[in-house]
Amino acid sequence: MKLTIPDKNLLNRTGEVDYFDWNYKFPIKYILKYRFKRIIQLLGNEKYGWLLEAGTGSGIFLPELSKHCEHLYACDIHRDFDHITSLCEKYGIKDYNLSTQSIDQTNFPDESFDAIVAVSMLEFVPDIQKAVTEIKRILKKDGVFITICPMESKILDFFLSFYTRKSPKEEFGNARQAVSKILEQNFTIIEKGNMIPILGSFFPVYTHYKFKK
Repeated sequence: MKLTIPDKNLLNRTGEVDYFDWNYKFPIKYILKYRFKRIIQLLGNEKYGWLLEAGTGSGIFLPELSKHCEHLYACDIHRDFDHITSLCEKYGIKDYNLSTQSIDQTNFPDESFDAIVAVSMLEFVPDIQKAVTEIKRILKKDGVFITICPMESKILDFFLSFYTRKSPKEEFGNARQAVSKILEQNFTIIEKGNMIPILGSFFPVYTHYKFKK
């Protein structure tokens, strides 16, 4: 699968947990790009009308997501959108909207989006249940919510500790233990899978989901 990843020089770090530069570092870049590829596979061949990326960070995924929708929206808690505007212009993205707001409380109208995408984001939200409730509110009745989340894994923890110089507990708290349970209690699963297939069921690294209300 061909994946559009912007030139590193077009991106800026937008917060403490924005590790966009890892996508260019060997060997962790292969783990991180797996997440994007899995999201694209879950989006499928359909072109969505209104798509939101929640927790866009540096905007690294926006050029790819723009290929899969007519109207692209992105939100995050930071205010550093100047370089993302330039990034969108560089890649010819014309119909886009960027906003500073947290996914647990947005100003989007009810049932705004045909698709909502979140890549390794929910584990950083202070109140996951509140975020999930908001996602359900702004997702259309026949819309899809697609996300991929890190799990507790010795493999992943090794890489995270090496690159962040922090313990997984310091980085995530107890969110990784809670996120899958909350998601599965609030949505209907269309598709679920693990990195790596079969082995990932016993030793999960990332778990991906495609949900409907």
